[in-house]
Amino acid sequence: MLNNGFISGNTIPDMSELEILDITRRLLQAIHDGDSEAYRALCAPEVSCFETDVAPYRIDGVDFHLDLIQAMKRQDAYEKLVRFDLLSPRVQLYPGFAVITYTRLMTYQGEGNPYYKTSNETRVFAKESDGWKMIHFHRSETSSDLMP
Repeated sequence: MLNNGFISGNTIPDMSELEILDITRRLLQAIHDGDSEAYRALCAPEVSCFETDVAPYRIDGVDFHLDLIQAMKRQDAYEKLVRFDLLSPRVQLYPGFAVITYTRLMTYQGEGNPYYKTSNETRVFAKESDGWKMIHFHRSETSSDLMP
């Protein structure tokens, strides 16, 4: 398991906010570990997304992501990932749904020096009978990636 966490401002999140932070961390960990079943358990089957580095249009359904997670696992896409952090997370809670926004900082071991990739992300969760499920996300790569 990667060393991961979140970095926020001076506010202490309440229990509901911590639950959304934990689910988000578990979703990202499932992606990095290539754990399709854990990812599926945290998503609605009809999840939608915009991922600017994958496709220039909306993608619907969890199956696309499950296939992508497995392909990335076969390619060892996250082999050099040593940690990820959620920078300045903001959780907005509403009756029946939640929105979390943050910058994801991914730290990789490079040749001698680490390098970093960042993306701005928004994830929307709906409260269902069996817990929170991600129903939509948006990820935009940032231009501040630092490589040695």
